[in-house]
Amino acid sequence: QNTTRFVSGGMGGAGRMAEPSPVSRANQFSDSASEVPAVWAAVRATLRRRLGDQKFDAWIAKLDLVAEVNGEVLLAASDDYQRSRVDTDFGHIIQQAWDQSDPNGRSVRIEARSRIAPEVLDLVQPAAEAIAHDEDGVVEDFADVDAEPVEISAEGAQTLENFLVGDSNRIAFGLARRLAMGAGVEANVVTIVGPHGVGKSHLLKGIEQALKATRGEQSCLYMSSEDFTVAFVDGVKRKDTSDLRTLVRRAKVVLLDDFQFICSKPGTLVEFFSHLRAIVSHGGVVVLAADQTPALIDQLDERMRDEIHGGVIAQMELPERNLRREIVRAKADAVSLAATAIDAEFHLTEEWIDLLADRLPASGRALHGAVRNVYCGTVLAGKPLDKTAVEKSIQLQMGGAPARAPKIDTIKDVTAKAYGVTKLDLESACRKRQFAQPRQFAMYLSRQLTKCSYPQIGRM
Repeated sequence: QNTTRFVSGGMGGAGRMAEPSPVSRANQFSDSASEVPAVWAAVRATLRRRLGDQKFDAWIAKLDLVAEVNGEVLLAASDDYQRSRVDTDFGHIIQQAWDQSDPNGRSVRIEARSRIAPEVLDLVQPAAEAIAHDEDGVVEDFADVDAEPVEISAEGAQTLENFLVGDSNRIAFGLARRLAMGAGVEANVVTIVGPHGVGKSHLLKGIEQALKATRGEQSCLYMSSEDFTVAFVDGVKRKDTSDLRTLVRRAKVVLLDDFQFICSKPGTLVEFFSHLRAIVSHGGVVVLAADQTPALIDQLDERMRDEIHGGVIAQMELPERNLRREIVRAKADAVSLAATAIDAEFHLTEEWIDLLADRLPASGRALHGAVRNVYCGTVLAGKPLDKTAVEKSIQLQMGGAPARAPKIDTIKDVTAKAYGVTKLDLESACRKRQFAQPRQFAMYLSRQLTKCSYPQIGRM
């Protein structure tokens, strides 16, 4: 009787085709039919804790347990692209989690469904339904396995509902919202341009989440440039890029992040534009996110640049002060909520929020990092949360150098120029409103930005 023999490639190895072998089924498959699904349930629970819900649901939840074959556990991915991505990014983590839960020390291998023999694929274990109840708690048979540490994360799903809008990103957000609603934007190619960390990826993932929720999983495709490049190279190695073609062209809306990285690879760039033209010709929409405006990307030829310029380009800038305050406040609230998992308290006052927003004219990502630095330097280090901790976080973001206090003469000069008066007017005894108000403001700045007392400021 012909069955199926699988040659172990190990996690991270290339996928291999199933081939016939005159070995009996009884010798091929382990009799531990109930043990392997139980281990898989414990592994899934571990992976969800380690990776978080977003990554787990996007990649791990779609894997199906097939069977144990020749002492090796076989997992089925939906296609070659998913197999390649999971194997590369999460393969070692899956194997590590399995080693912790499996006393028999079996290895794990991932294959695309199309590369698994039909008689073996019939043994597939339902992923979510059959073992969902096991993920709610650790399976009793493996209760003695060391528990994973609780991971504290303040990162939630990136949706349009939790995207903070200001003058620096209002146009880009408006386009994203219309696309998410399925409304037209009078263009088939939309390009969102801005420096790193301002929320371009957030907008793309928000569009993806909204469209998939209302129009189904197949209606929209989000890919990073790395995803596209890996899938294309994998297809070139197999001399068959049809999987990538099907994946990209079946979606009505395609979202490509970090477009500028593809531009440095001529073959990948040509391949992508062939898909772009096909999608546009069928009425679809392609949304690009890039750090540079297309006019400054030298690798684009005239036709490529013209196709992008024929669509809509939305510019995103670094957040203005009011938006920076909202970003810091939102991140502080998220970190405070996460801190309750370890019975810790984390609260930034409005004064400290203003301090971060004023001293760090940076991207939203950098502001998030500043709040994390405050949290790690206080709650995790067992130190008090005070203004000194906030200032230390600012110093870390600015290269570690402490901020140099300005001279009082400099404050006088800047204030006088801003109010249209002279430095002598500020120092005079005249109490007219036109001089008194800038004088008071200069005194306030001197007290806030220097270590001088009010009597010392008055004498200067």
